[in-house]
Parts: sequence; structure tokens; C-alpha cells
Amino acid sequence: MVSQTSILFMAISAFLSLAVPIGALIYCKKKNISWKPVLIGVLIFILFSQVLEGLLNLFVLKSGSWTDNPYLYALYGGTAAGVFEEVGRLVGFIYLLKKYRKWKDGVAYGIGHGGIEAILIGVIAGIQNISMSTMINSGSFDQVIKAANGDPALLENVREQLISAPSYMFLMGGFERIAAFVLQIALSILVLYAVKNRKAIYLFLAIFIHAAIDFVALLAKELEWSIFVPEGLLLIVAIAAFVFIKRSKRMFDGYSINKDQNTITP
Repeated sequence: MVSQTSILFMAISAFLSLAVPIGALIYCKKKNISWKPVLIGVLIFILFSQVLEGLLNLFVLKSGSWTDNPYLYALYGGTAAGVFEEVGRLVGFIYLLKKYRKWKDGVAYGIGHGGIEAILIGVIAGIQNISMSTMINSGSFDQVIKAANGDPALLENVREQLISAPSYMFLMGGFERIAAFVLQIALSILVLYAVKNRKAIYLFLAIFIHAAIDFVALLAKELEWSIFVPEGLLLIVAIAAFVFIKRSKRMFDGYSINKDQNTITP
């Protein structure tokens, strides 16, 4: 049986994953921030992360046994996520948001990018977990396994994970989405700053930060580290990202830098 506490925490996490982006959208409306960067953020995330990166993963992860090495697997996964998502932001700002160069536009883009990620990962996954947990507790999950066209062992593994996982794990998922949401806004501002000032170094910094966080998360999962290692790192980074978001507004309010090196051009 999946504990009722676990199911409750699944619901709370799904709610947080939806409520935070909605709250951010309300903020956009109150501050009269354009919706276009939000929508572009959504579209770019879907195209670059879910479609293009997904296609590469299908090819790479089936192309050799090197992925059995946890360090190489984590390095690839982190790098792929960092490159695709940050380059996606770059493309969005250069080609689709040419007239949007203010701090609030970076925030809006991050809300779209991070919001759709929170919904796809936090909300949809939460609903799936609640649905499967309900079927497990009612006894109907066995019928699902029997009728499965795929690997029954995979579904059996899912059941075991839902039953045996500590309840707090499901609650941490919601706070993870909040932290990731804040980070996505910060990275969007960083890439917009790179475009605005034509300084590629800030794009590379965004890629490195993104890749490093995903590398640790994947490696922790592969090596079965305590969940508090990657979650603790993400919390620290999210706090730093929040401080950066607040202070970065000054970077767009008249602060200029040398544009002679590491330029990014449309």
C-alpha cells in the first residue's frame, strides 16, 4: 500500500508546481510585463529541451555501453541539458525577441521556460503518481500490469518505488520545482544580459551552471547518494539565483561593459 501521507505530499507537490508559475503570471499582469517573452520561453523549452534534446538522447543513449559509466552518463546528461536549454534561450532572444532587452523581459522569459518545465515535470508526474498510487491501493494496478504492452517488470518496479519511498521524498519534489523555477529565471536573465551586451562569456557561464547542477543530480541518482546532496546543492544555488535576480535589475538600468571581446551577434 502507498501511504496516505505519500499521496498527500504528491498532491502538495503538484499543487506547488502549478501554483508558483500561475502566481508568477499574475505578477507579470500586475506589472504590465509583456506576455510574448513568456510564450517564447514556453515554446523554446518544448522545442529545444523536449524535442531536440530528446531526439539526441534517443540516439546517444542507445549508441554504446559507455553510458553504463555513471560519470560519463552524468557528464553527458548535464552537458546536453545545459547546451540545449541555454542555446535555446540565446536563439529565442536573438531571433524571436529582438525588441525585448529589458530586465523584466528576462524575468518573463524565465517564467515561461521554468513554468512549463514545472508543469511537465511536477504537475503531470504528480498526477501520474497519484493515479498509480490509487490503483495500487485499490488493487487494480495488477490488472494494469497484466494488460501492459510494455515490460511488466518496469511497472512492478514503479509500484515498488511508490510503496517503499519515504513520504518526504514526494514533498521534496515540489520544493525542487520551486528552486528550479527560480534558477530558470536567473539563467534567462543571464543569457539576455549576454545578448544585450554581446558578451559570450555570460552564455558560457549559464551553460556551465546548468550543466553542473544537472551533472550532480544525475550522478547522485546513479551512485545512489543521499537525496539531500543534490537537493541541498539546488537549494543553495536557488538562494544565490534569487539574490542575483533581485540585484541584476541594476545591470539593465544603465550599467555598461566593454563590448570588444567575446561578442555575440545576431
